[in-house]
Amino acid sequence: MERYIPDYDVAIIGSGPAGCACALALHNSGLRVALIDKEKFPRDKICGDAIPGQTLKAIDRINPEWGKSLRGFSERAEINSSKIFAPNGKAITLKWKMQAYNSKRINFDNFLINLIRNETSTIILENKRLNQVAIENERVICTFQDGEMLNSGIIIGCDGANSVVARQLGGNMPSKGDSSAAVRAYYSGVYGIKPGINEFHLFKELPGYFWIFPLDNGMANVGFGISGNNSQKNGDAVNLRNNLNKIITDYPGISDRFKGAKLLGDTKGFGLPVWKNKTPLSGNRYMLCGDAASLIDPLQGHGIDKAVWSGLFAAEQAVKCFKTNNFSSLQMSEYDKNLYKKIGFELARSSFILKLMTRFPRLINSFARLDTNLKLINWMARKLKI
Repeated sequence: MERYIPDYDVAIIGSGPAGCACALALHNSGLRVALIDKEKFPRDKICGDAIPGQTLKAIDRINPEWGKSLRGFSERAEINSSKIFAPNGKAITLKWKMQAYNSKRINFDNFLINLIRNETSTIILENKRLNQVAIENERVICTFQDGEMLNSGIIIGCDGANSVVARQLGGNMPSKGDSSAAVRAYYSGVYGIKPGINEFHLFKELPGYFWIFPLDNGMANVGFGISGNNSQKNGDAVNLRNNLNKIITDYPGISDRFKGAKLLGDTKGFGLPVWKNKTPLSGNRYMLCGDAASLIDPLQGHGIDKAVWSGLFAAEQAVKCFKTNNFSSLQMSEYDKNLYKKIGFELARSSFILKLMTRFPRLINSFARLDTNLKLINWMARKLKI
């Protein structure tokens, strides 16, 4: 009996940070890799634009020279701390140990895709929207919107919040109550921005948070986000754009900072498939990464660092599978274990803090008065064995 030879060994669906990290991590594997995206680069991605330090650390693990290139990336604003303003006006400042920065995703993602073009043998297929995926006769069959088909040994779903791979192979798409939503706008000329500081503002009247993240060239990423549990009030969806505009135009301490600011482009909304608990991230011949695996930090709303780590671990697991010629669900589950070992506690801690803030909204005021630090939060989380 002839062994079926697929068109590619690994098909990566989605070329965001998770997909790009996966392709980069497979660069010396000897495997035939296809990186497939529904759009053509450069393309925008609606996001808070924060690039946490763990993102750079993960790329260092793949190739220190590529990590060095990312640290020297020019279209960025260096960030060294987060400042969280409680409803009572007091602030908690969290200093960051690792280098981090903010960068518009259209620039950051394009840098990653060009790194793959220039440094790897990965085949990049753009303008290819996945329609259907099925596993038949020891192969993965991908059918695209244009009618073309592609076969592979493994598929890695990095295709975002509305992942086709997660929906058709995993059957575990997040419910609306598990997801958060946000709106983002770009401004220039926002007064009082402190270099190196990402601002988070909490308000007594609103069940979400407002942010101001500095960017290069005097720009800022400004937005308002809300958790899935609070996204509906009395049966009516909260209008995030109205809340964002209300904060910018009416709120004391905020509105004065925007009097001379200029809105650049449209205000855009996006969903955030936040992490809720440990769920399967893999199965027979497939793995899920990044937003497709709901790896968004439930408290801070960022997920680029988690996405990159997941892409790296998926690549390492893919190599193991081909070495042993074992693509079973049990073999793939090593990916889940390794990834959760790396990022599971941080996600659980954020979930714990969010639950505290939701049940006891005045608690953040107390934290601010006490100048609570991350060590205390970690201690509380470990005592409760989250």
